[in-house]
Amino acid sequence: MSILRLWVIGSAFVAVLILLAGWFLGIQPRLAEATAADSERAGVSEVNDQYEAVLVELRELSDNLPALQSDLDAIRVEIPQEPELPDLLGQLNELAVASGVALNEVSTEPPQLVPAALLEPVGVTDLVGIPVRISALGAPESLAQFLKAAQFGPRLMWVGRFSTGDDAESGRVTLEGIIFVLPEEGAVLPTEEGAAGADPSAAPSAEPSASPSP
Repeated sequence: MSILRLWVIGSAFVAVLILLAGWFLGIQPRLAEATAADSERAGVSEVNDQYEAVLVELRELSDNLPALQSDLDAIRVEIPQEPELPDLLGQLNELAVASGVALNEVSTEPPQLVPAALLEPVGVTDLVGIPVRISALGAPESLAQFLKAAQFGPRLMWVGRFSTGDDAESGRVTLEGIIFVLPEEGAVLPTEEGAAGADPSAAPSAEPSASPSP
C-alpha cells in the first residue's frame, strides 16, 4: 500500500472523527437545547392561555358585578343577616294599609337553626328560622289580599298555617309561619333543638310573645 493511499485513508478517518466529535460535542447539545426551549415555550403558551381564560372570566364577572350586587341586595331584603324585626313590622304595616286591613297582632318565638339535612339540596348552611304569628282584621276580600301580600312580600316567609274567623265587627285572618335569617360567617347560631323548619308539613307553634299596636 502506497504512502499516498495511507494518507487518504487516515485523512478520511480523521474527518469522520471530527464529524462525530462535532455532533456529540456541538450539534446534539444544541438540538437538545432547542427541543427543551420549544417544550418550555409550549408550556408557557399553555399557561398563558389558562391565564387569559381566567382574565376573560374575571372581566365578565367585573362587568356583571352591578347585576350581582343588585341580586345580593334583593336576597338580603328577603333573607337578611339579622332578624330585623322592626323592619318586618314596618313592611307588614305597609302591606296592611295597602290591603285595607288593620294589624291586630305580630308575635315571634326564639330563633332556631334550620336542620342542615333540609338545606343540603340547596347548598345553604347556617340558616336560622324565626316562627312568627300575624293577625289582621278587615273585610274578607281585603284580608285575602293581605294574606297573599304577606306571603309574597319583601321578606321571605314560609306560611305553615292560616285561619280565618269573624268577630262582632269584622273578619279576621291569622297566619303562622317562619321568616329566615342567614347570619354572617362567625356569628353565634342558635341550636337545632325543636328547630322551626324541622318538618315543613307541620305548622309552627306560635304563642303570642308581643302584640304591637297597628
